[in-house]
Amino acid sequence: MDIKRFFDRTLSKSFLHQIGLVLGLAVIVFGSLIALRWFVYGAAEKDIQNWMLHIINPANSFEAPTGSDRYWALAIGLLGMIILSGFLISVFNNIIARRIERIQNGQIGYRFKNHIVIIGYNHLCIGLTQQLAEKYKGTDIVLQTVKEVPQIRHELFSNLKSKTEKNIIFISGNRTFEEDLQKLHLHRSKEIFILGETEEEDNDSLNIISLKKTDQLLQKSKRTIRCNVLFQYQSTFAIFQQQDIEISDAIDFMPFNCYETWTQKVLVERKYSDIEYMPLDHCPITADSENCVHLVIIGMSNMGIAMGIQAARLCHFPNFITKGIKTRITFIDEHADREMNFLMGRYKSLFKETDWRFRDFDNAKNNCDNPSSKTKFTDIEFEFIKSRVENPKIQEELAKLSFDAHSYLTIAVCFSFSPVAIAAGLYLPDEIYENKIPVLVQQELSNYMLSMLYRKNPNDYRKYENVKPFGMLDNYYELKHTSDRLPMMINYIYEKTRENFIVNAIPDDSELEALWKRLETAKKWSNRYCAHSIYLKQRSFNINPNEELTSEQINLLVPTEHNRWNIEKLLMGYRPTTSEEKENITTGKQTKNYYKERFIHNDIRPYQTLTEDDNGIHVGLYDKNIAKSVPLILRELEK
Repeated sequence: MDIKRFFDRTLSKSFLHQIGLVLGLAVIVFGSLIALRWFVYGAAEKDIQNWMLHIINPANSFEAPTGSDRYWALAIGLLGMIILSGFLISVFNNIIARRIERIQNGQIGYRFKNHIVIIGYNHLCIGLTQQLAEKYKGTDIVLQTVKEVPQIRHELFSNLKSKTEKNIIFISGNRTFEEDLQKLHLHRSKEIFILGETEEEDNDSLNIISLKKTDQLLQKSKRTIRCNVLFQYQSTFAIFQQQDIEISDAIDFMPFNCYETWTQKVLVERKYSDIEYMPLDHCPITADSENCVHLVIIGMSNMGIAMGIQAARLCHFPNFITKGIKTRITFIDEHADREMNFLMGRYKSLFKETDWRFRDFDNAKNNCDNPSSKTKFTDIEFEFIKSRVENPKIQEELAKLSFDAHSYLTIAVCFSFSPVAIAAGLYLPDEIYENKIPVLVQQELSNYMLSMLYRKNPNDYRKYENVKPFGMLDNYYELKHTSDRLPMMINYIYEKTRENFIVNAIPDDSELEALWKRLETAKKWSNRYCAHSIYLKQRSFNINPNEELTSEQINLLVPTEHNRWNIEKLLMGYRPTTSEEKENITTGKQTKNYYKERFIHNDIRPYQTLTEDDNGIHVGLYDKNIAKSVPLILRELEK
């Protein structure tokens, strides 16, 4: 072997190899000198002891050397100083310096236990790390990234409270390499977050690879560990909402998407930090109301599509039952024709069962709508307008909408590039601001500019007081809103309906969790979306948690809930049964479950036409029991 390469490899290895090399060299050199003295000149045992002391410390010996021995002492003393004092001290200095360097670069592993793991670094890490540090005080947070650790440490620590820094450990590694994941001791962790890296082209695929390798490493774990996985693209996220994946029981798989999470903040929770958002139904829409919700979305970006889909899931009101009034969702985009085709391809079943129309403000010949011959049983309608927002015709249209006394108008500006979004949000027709129409403006990086415009003293006039930012990427994920207790309660009511059991009380968490674990992924998300509508139901039906519902409330709430369920299933990819498939179910040739497995659902239909399920229970009873349990659920949430 090449001697130089041998020395280089040895010196680049662990400190034990380096010390071994120095000590080996010392043994060879001094052994050779002592052997020469012994065999050539002869030496007594006392002389050998003298030489050994000279090696260790040239200033020490049993007696001063005389004659030719002084030259031997000088040679051995010099070699001792060079090898033991010089080389050995240099090795130890090198060991310490290299360890510090490895720590700074995240190349040192530890035996972690009961820790939180964050795999990947992106904008979400800053807010997520701060929340984790506050929730799990004193718990180690291990962050693995392929990026330069010193740079990441500086960026993260400059945004965190100093007292949380001591519990954050950086590990350099790739989330798709099993050896790197092993350093994280995932099987002993409390919770795992797979985020991916900033500006990564194939983030979702790499996160799935990381999830599969994580699952393999958790096989030896005797408990279930929650694994939160970020998907950047809604199309990928939607797939994992619908389909179960082959992973072990050691993982509680929880996918999430920044656009979906933000739409829930704006439309469901209606709060982010100190920003409060007006509900889409500005005032409760009751059975007697003549008004409808009208959401206008400018820009069919990922966020724009997510806002429209979330509004379709959420906005279902009793005046559709009594007066046939529908919620309207309007998209405005210069490429609305292309984006409309893409959206309709993704949600084929939905657009076959809802009213929609397309308008081209530059070429009216392109205007069209879906066939009006088929009566739609859904309570949502869509509109697509092809134009740029600065088009005078669009400005005129928006101004006219702001005066519509029978619609609750909200405008969401959804452009990913913040300066463009701000310009669009602040240069709408003056009528929008004067009529106090809520305007939501997407801001991915910072909300400070718009926050300065809408904040005001109660007695001061500000033109942009109803313009609110949303969509910031730094801290959209909130741990306190990740609990599935409310969806678990709804699932419990469904399960008890199958058993013909009337729910009068909610059991403890252990029973709820046992039922929840048996659910397939699509049904879990179905319960989550039902949970999102609870507070809207409370507003529309004036529900008092401490009072039982009246028969009138129940008779309206049950079909309203079924309308919500219809849209939810259509968005999940289910389609209604055809006449032939209905006949097969009626005659017993096929079961409802046979079709459900193929994403064909016989219960996607008007409420009054529902029949019994495969268990002999009338399907409407599920909606009825959910409706009757709303006061009970609200009481549980207040505890």
